Amino acid sequence: MKKLFKEPLLHFLAIGALIFVVFAVVNKEEIAVDGRKIVVSAGDMERLSVSWSKKWNRSPTEQELEGLIESYIREEVYYREALALGLDQDDTILRRRLMQKMEFLSNDLAELNTPDETDLNEYFHKHQDKYELPARMSFTHIYFSLDKRGRQAFQDAGIVLNEIQTASPPILRAPDQGDPFMLQYDFTLETPFEVSRLFGQVFVEQLFQAKSDGWQGPIESGYGLHLVRINEKVDARMPDLAAVIDNVRTDWMFEQRQKTNKAIYEGFKERYEIVVEMPVQLETKKTPKEGRKSS
Repeated sequence: MKKLFKEPLLHFLAIGALIFVVFAVVNKEEIAVDGRKIVVSAGDMERLSVSWSKKWNRSPTEQELEGLIESYIREEVYYREALALGLDQDDTILRRRLMQKMEFLSNDLAELNTPDETDLNEYFHKHQDKYELPARMSFTHIYFSLDKRGRQAFQDAGIVLNEIQTASPPILRAPDQGDPFMLQYDFTLETPFEVSRLFGQVFVEQLFQAKSDGWQGPIESGYGLHLVRINEKVDARMPDLAAVIDNVRTDWMFEQRQKTNKAIYEGFKERYEIVVEMPVQLETKKTPKEGRKSS
């Protein structure tokens, strides 16, 4: 039964029924009585009063309610007269607004289809790349300016690297062995994306591909050269579903809305004959090219 509810054809039939019900509710007075008669029903009065209360945090006074009713009647009069004059034709804003309302209806239908644990687990494993926790790294660095030292910076960095790699006890931090740096020297559990924002992609690739902890380099960035000491590495990993289930549910619902909207649109579209008339200017421009193709 659950699988049947997810079928696009059932979505199409349900949305059709939903539209019919909405149309009947909205137009019930006009169906039952003369089209020149405007009825402000008890339901309309309640809706106007509730809307006012939500906006002003109090119920409308008798005079304010009379003003709301008059505004409603004025809106209905102008709306009907505008339709009678055909002012709804070729109105881009109105067309888009009506299209949005149709999309809202299909979105409401999709919301009825809620996922169970099996749905979420299947979606989670199908889209693991979206939920993988990125690698993280803690490191400190020594900076050598290419602007200041030129090509000598490579030799200087190599000399310092040899000294600190063989030092006893081990040197954990030595920013003073290089040049002043405009940013910080120490970084804690940063992701590749976070590091790339500061040092660039080339730096990130070399840093996160390093096989061991300790001092290594020099690694080049947009600023210059860096000797880097890796203090901690956390590999990329997949979280448990329970840890990201809210995100998975949100993504699952979004995908269902997309599928439902597409199915409903395609169902409506099949009811029409689509004719695309090419403007004369475009036909004229295409003619020489077509002629060359045939030669």
